[in-house]
Amino acid sequence: MIKKILKKRYTKVYILLVLFLLILSQFCTGCNSFFYNKKELPINNNKEISLSDEKIMMDTINSICTTNRKFGSDGEKKACEVLKNQIQSYGYETQVQKVPYKYHNEQGQEKIEESQNLIAIKRSALKQSKGTIIVSAHYDCAQDSMGANDNASGVAVVMEVARLLNKSFNDYELRFIFFGGEEFASIGSRYYLSQLSDNDKKDIKANINMDSIAQKNHDNPYIFTVDGKSNFATELLKNNSKNKDIIIKKMNREISDYVEFDKCRIPSLCIGQSYDKNLNINGPEDKISIVDKTKLKLVADIIVRALSN
Repeated sequence: MIKKILKKRYTKVYILLVLFLLILSQFCTGCNSFFYNKKELPINNNKEISLSDEKIMMDTINSICTTNRKFGSDGEKKACEVLKNQIQSYGYETQVQKVPYKYHNEQGQEKIEESQNLIAIKRSALKQSKGTIIVSAHYDCAQDSMGANDNASGVAVVMEVARLLNKSFNDYELRFIFFGGEEFASIGSRYYLSQLSDNDKKDIKANINMDSIAQKNHDNPYIFTVDGKSNFATELLKNNSKNKDIIIKKMNREISDYVEFDKCRIPSLCIGQSYDKNLNINGPEDKISIVDKTKLKLVADIIVRALSN
C-alpha cells in the first residue's frame, strides 16, 4: 500500500517537473528573441516589398528642381539638405562629405570652393557582409538648367529604391550616394573614391549608377557599361527572373560617375538614355514637364527586384 502511494506521488512530481521544464524552455526561447540582433534574424521579408510609386518620385524631382543646382552653389547645398531630410525620414544613417575643388575665376585667380556628397547607409543583415553595393546618382546640374532629367530623374529613382529597401534583409551593405559636381568632371565621385583605402575599394562589389533616364519622346533607358560587356553589377540586375532579358550596351561617350568606379576596377553600370542630339540636357529645356514618370518606375522596379533578392 505504501509503495503504491509513493509511486503515485512520484508520478505526479515527475509530471509537474516535465510541465515546468516545458514552460521554462518556451520562456527562454522568448527571451532569446528579445536579445537577438534584428539585423541578423534569418527571416526574409523581402517578398513583401512593393514596387515603386511614380507620385513619390515626381515629388522628389519637384523638391529639388526649385532652383539651379550648379556645383558649389547655394542651390546645390539646399538640394543636398532636402535630400538628406528625405532619406533620413526613411530611417537611414547619413553623412555629408565635403568635396573641395579648385578653379580659376574670370580674373585668372585660383579659388577654392566646396561641393558635397550625400551618403546613406543600410547595413548588411549578416554578421559578415558579403561586401558593399553602391547605388548612385548625381544631383547637381548644368548652370543654365533646372536639371529635371539630368539628373533629378536619377536622384528620384535612387531615393525610391532606398525607401523600398529600408526594411529589407540583404547580404550586402547598401550605400545610396548622391554625388555633387558630376557636371564638373565628376569631382564628387572622384573625391569619394580618392578617400577610400585599397581594401575599402575592394570591398565595393558593384556600382549601379543612374543618369538622365526619363525624358519624354525619347528612347527607354539602357544599361551601359564602359566596355559594353557584362560584369558583376549587370549580373546583379539579372538576379531577378523578370530582369533576365536586360541588354548591355556601350555608351558612345564615357561620362557620368560610373566611369570613375570603373577606373578603380569596380564593376559598374549606368542606366540612362542615349546621349544624342535629341536628349535635352544641360540647357533650359531640361525642365519638369519633359519627365516621363513611367520611365522612372521602369528603372526603379528593375533595381528593387534585383536588390531585394
